Formats: sequence, structure tokens, C-alpha cells
Amino acid sequence: MTDEEMAAFLGLSPEEEDRAGFVKGLSPEKRALFERMAALETEVALWQDGLGPKPQGVLIDTERSTKRRRGWR
Repeated sequence: MTDEEMAAFLGLSPEEEDRAGFVKGLSPEKRALFERMAALETEVALWQDGLGPKPQGVLIDTERSTKRRRGWR
């Protein structure tokens, strides 16, 4: 993931003056954590669309009410 992609993932707006400095100042552990979070976000989206397997080690909260799950409110 590039620095620009990381900044966008973290929600830093392009107008922020120290955007690049913030991303470069991340520790390797934090950067790896954020990169894993971004990858998991993609994997969950693919799973929800039926295009991939459920990611390992991820708990996904769903609506407990059967009626609400089916859209009956």
C-alpha cells in the first residue's frame, strides 16, 4: 500500500498539511496493522458479495432478529 493509499484509508483529507508526514511517522507495527485492516475490509466486502470465502479469524456481527435480517421491520 502506498503512502497516499494509506492516508486515504486513514481518512486524512488531501488538504491536511502534514498528511505525508503523519503516514511516514507511523511505526512499522502500526503500518502493518492498518494494512491488515485494509486487506480484511476488502476480504469482508468480497465475502458479503459472494465472491470469496469468509476471512479467517474474523467475527462478523449480524442482526439477531430473523425478521430484521429479512428486511421485515
